Amino acid sequence: MLFSYDLTSSFLLSRFLAVGFGMLAVLCPQVQAQVVLKAQPVESVEDESKKAKPAAPEKQDLNASWATQKEARALTLSVPAPRGQIVDRHGIPFAQNRTANYLALVMPYMDRASDAQVTAFARSTIDKVNAALGKTWSLSDERVLLHYKHRRWLPLVFSVEEGLNVEITPDMEEKLKPLLGGSLVIQGAYLRHYPQGGTACHIIGYTGKTRPLPTGPIVDGDPVFEEMEGREGIETAFDSDLKGQPGIVNVLFSPDGKRLSEDVRRAPSPGHNVVLSIDYNFQKYAENALKKHTTGGAMVIMDVTNGDILAMASNPGFDLNEFVPGIRQKRYDELTKDPHLPLYPRSFRGEYPPASTFKIVTALGALDSGKVDAKTMFDCPNALEIGDRVFKNWNKEGEGSMNVVSAIKRSCNTWFYRAALESGADYITNMALRLGFGERTGIPLKAEGEGFVPTNSYLLQHRGHKMLPGDLANIAIGQGMVLATPLQVCQCMAGLGDGARIPQPRLVLQVQDLSDRVVMAYEPKDRRRIDLKPEDRQTVISGMVAVVNGSGGTGHAAAIKQAEIAGKTGTAQWRISKDQNLAWFTGFLPAGKPMFAFAVIYEGEPGETISGGQKAAPIVNEVFTNIFEKAPADDPMLQAMKEVPKASMVEESSGGGEKSSGTPAVKPAQPPPPPPPAKGIGGFFKRLFGR
Repeated sequence: MLFSYDLTSSFLLSRFLAVGFGMLAVLCPQVQAQVVLKAQPVESVEDESKKAKPAAPEKQDLNASWATQKEARALTLSVPAPRGQIVDRHGIPFAQNRTANYLALVMPYMDRASDAQVTAFARSTIDKVNAALGKTWSLSDERVLLHYKHRRWLPLVFSVEEGLNVEITPDMEEKLKPLLGGSLVIQGAYLRHYPQGGTACHIIGYTGKTRPLPTGPIVDGDPVFEEMEGREGIETAFDSDLKGQPGIVNVLFSPDGKRLSEDVRRAPSPGHNVVLSIDYNFQKYAENALKKHTTGGAMVIMDVTNGDILAMASNPGFDLNEFVPGIRQKRYDELTKDPHLPLYPRSFRGEYPPASTFKIVTALGALDSGKVDAKTMFDCPNALEIGDRVFKNWNKEGEGSMNVVSAIKRSCNTWFYRAALESGADYITNMALRLGFGERTGIPLKAEGEGFVPTNSYLLQHRGHKMLPGDLANIAIGQGMVLATPLQVCQCMAGLGDGARIPQPRLVLQVQDLSDRVVMAYEPKDRRRIDLKPEDRQTVISGMVAVVNGSGGTGHAAAIKQAEIAGKTGTAQWRISKDQNLAWFTGFLPAGKPMFAFAVIYEGEPGETISGGQKAAPIVNEVFTNIFEKAPADDPMLQAMKEVPKASMVEESSGGGEKSSGTPAVKPAQPPPPPPPAKGIGGFFKRLFGR
């Protein structure tokens, strides 16, 4: 779908320089706060310029005056262009432009005036404004004199508080009507506007001043008002596309400061529009659920078929409009010192232990090794001794013998310890790398988290030995050194949902110019082939379906009536010194023909008892219930759901014999097990966690 600006002729710059630059309105057509879904015929900026430009007076008299009047000036100025819009996949705007009005002082030429006379003139004008509005605005004498000496042909904004320009409201303008004109003018400028407030704030980012306005002598190309540039998110990643091309105007002034003529050399060209893969409704449902259920958390939703990121939410967030035109220092300090880190994009920058969600990787790696299959039975006691350490299950009671489906459903730690040790470290870590862990996904946002997967080669290089059994046991359940972002975990589920390849996560669909032409398109592509064995994939999916729908599954709270969810819970030790833990829920739906992959993380408060099934799974239920219940009845998504069969189940087994294992140094711990030592990676297991 293409988008276009609705352009109208604006008098932004005629207000900017009411005394000196009345004709510059033709340079900056105002970009309206809306996106239309069909291109509308509009007159070009150039045509408007030709229509609106007044005839210039004869210049021979001016040339003659230059010979004798040194105060006559010819200026070549740059007119900043309005930035392009940032919109969701359906054209709902996240970032647009609006006009802002400020109060500015215009200094007349005062022949042989003393410094005291110049500053007194400025102070008198500003005092009248303050009396009318009840303000305390001021300019330092140094600033006034510097401007008068070098830049008196241009307005000087003085409606400033804490270093930020203050907008003039219509009510304020009404009160100032008797004073406007001559030395007091209203200057216009473009400002960024974020119509959705804080929605997708960590993705969209914000802008800031490219540079302060010059204060020295005017040089060719000086801007007539402040230019903006991207500082975070898409605003900075696509800054060169969004910022457009500034216009150029030549203006001639008489010795007394009167504008004599102007020549538009180039009209400003608005920036390009950036169309995201984000679905506004998906994003809003995710953010609302996170606000309702967490003080810190994230959720990512991806389209399994093409890698489109439909939602990438982090909680808490912030209102992007607080950064327009800049953020006050007190408020910025509040945001940066907030212990819940509202500026931190957890969904793609946060690196967390993936906990039991990583058991899906362990299961796939063990099955791929050929040393474990769908019928392999391991006993699942409440703890195992591995070397000189004791590694516990979350369940204080032994659960008997299990196969992989039951182990996934019950999230049995001791089964995965044994499966990993039976298979060997390389099969587990290679599967993790194959599924996208340990490397950035490549979305166009700076400082994306890389995550970490320890391998035998890494440990040989940094520790002088291969992975020890205790290290592998930790990694098998997503603890220890392994780290992942919510986006990486979601990407893994998209790969498992497809089975043959991991789609490249896609955050931007295309970039469009002012005429709706696509100037850059980002086509769906595969990140890599993974070609999971169909029987292994189906076995793991059966366990994930049992997590949500099976008797004794740990993720029942995620179930929805519209589709069958395949999922996996997880609970991780996180900030051990603060007694803070993490809860995860990840998976895809429908299980029989995956359409959406997702990952949710819940950051527990200090001392809070949590589990993935208790805290993260209900968020999945709420978000996808909203997605399906609030979609139109004829939505293709709903029609596709009706045709998806239930996922076939691999038979679960419990009890009975255990497949013989040749793994050394592993045996059921004798009750009561000794407390795990605090040293090394094993020290992470000082508590039991519900899954």
